[in-house]
Amino acid sequence: MSFVYPEDPRFDPLEIRPRKEGTQKIRECWAHDPSLFQDDDGTYYAFSTDTIGTRGYQIRRSPDLIHWEYVGNAFDLVGSEEAYAKGEAYDRFSGLQPAYNWSLTTEEEARGQQICTKTNGQMGFWAPYVTKGADGKYWLYFCLTGYFGGSKSCIGLAKADRVTGPYRFCDLIVCSAAGWRSPNAIDPQIVYDERGDLFMCYGSYGLGIYLLALDSSTGRRKDALVRADYDSGKASFEEYFGVHLASGSIEGSVIKYHKDVPVFEKGVWTKKNYYYLMVSFGSLSSVYNMRCGRSESIFGPYVDVNGNTLVCATDVGSGNKQMGSFSWRKGGFDYFCPGHNDMMITKDMKFVISYHCRTHALPVPPEVPKAFKKKFVPHFLFVNQYTFNSDGWLVMNPNRYAGERVDQTITKEELLAFSSGAFDMILFKQDAENEHPTLPTRVRLCKNGKITGSHKGVWELYGDRYIRMVVDHREYLGVVMPAWIGEAGKPGITVSCMGTKSGMALFLNPSF
Repeated sequence: MSFVYPEDPRFDPLEIRPRKEGTQKIRECWAHDPSLFQDDDGTYYAFSTDTIGTRGYQIRRSPDLIHWEYVGNAFDLVGSEEAYAKGEAYDRFSGLQPAYNWSLTTEEEARGQQICTKTNGQMGFWAPYVTKGADGKYWLYFCLTGYFGGSKSCIGLAKADRVTGPYRFCDLIVCSAAGWRSPNAIDPQIVYDERGDLFMCYGSYGLGIYLLALDSSTGRRKDALVRADYDSGKASFEEYFGVHLASGSIEGSVIKYHKDVPVFEKGVWTKKNYYYLMVSFGSLSSVYNMRCGRSESIFGPYVDVNGNTLVCATDVGSGNKQMGSFSWRKGGFDYFCPGHNDMMITKDMKFVISYHCRTHALPVPPEVPKAFKKKFVPHFLFVNQYTFNSDGWLVMNPNRYAGERVDQTITKEELLAFSSGAFDMILFKQDAENEHPTLPTRVRLCKNGKITGSHKGVWELYGDRYIRMVVDHREYLGVVMPAWIGEAGKPGITVSCMGTKSGMALFLNPSF
């Protein structure tokens, strides 16, 4: 065969490491809201919300996006509580005092909340993002929240001479007050547009997702506005908070610009430039799923396959559903509530998505209280590769990244020979409130172009790696890719499609 498969990546075993064991063995475990950064030497780093009690941001390092080691915390916060509570941490402990002061929550407001910024000096950090700045320093965009489920939050900028920090406070970028009358100032992600101008997208629930222009030379706000300018009426709502991009019960936004995306229109291949906006929709502990829209302008509108702008609420959401909860076999490893993802183009031009994913499949540690054992679903750092179908819509490899190359030519004979045409199919639906993972059905791709088994239809290959499937009278366009099939422990071929009308993802893994 000419098709090149990935070798065994020898993933580290997914284990729930007890928090009390420290940080050296946690690897992928306890990584929430992961964002990726690749340094000049090619080394990868993942920054994530702390969930093991080190307070701040976890930093992990990897040579290959497959094997991870914990390397420390982004901020110098050990023993800092008293200084912050007394207002004495402007020049000490990373100097986050202005952010702490804004997000400070009273004991009454914080009652019953685990993630909050308290009067005792503890801080409620949410999703981080790191980039290399024009000044040669590493820029960390951080956010603090007053308490979980509230909008009293702020996003700030901290800088360091080394990617692993420690980072020191530089400036506040945007602040939101309690009451949900403005976008929630959390979940910052940085994007450069086609001209090299710098922007930050942010927001969580409430009024949705917003885009703010930054100064590409300093990383600060381009307009130099502060919260007092908005409160006094000097700056309008849009001037201070930025351009509105998407609405609804969404968060964890990330925008990635892709130039020269191949698109097959009316029998002719052309190339187009798109901005892709991904968000996470639904409760992060029960129905989280990843959605995507695209636009030819960084300012939107961001639309799905039906031309609908991104709006997600209750169990109805626009935006293409890229991945939700699923399992390749009943009772097996479940990919539960995947979301809060980042998108990165590596130096060798691979497109990868990092996200946190929960699972019920691992044994619950004995120290977990009995009352929480049934709902104990820890989250792990996962990385998958993505590409685009012939309509230029994003599709994800449903298997964890194993070093594969997706830009390969495959023949009909190669696709059918691997598993005699037998595949397990994951077909997502719109029902975001369904807390049970989508389970596979068995289908067969026949040599005569028909689909048999649990679903009926037709299929065809075209181009070098593209596939068209009509399943139960619905059309899906996708890509055939090599993958490491984790459930089988061997290399294989996977298929990832997007519904041309449904906007729902369809995955195929070979049936072994």
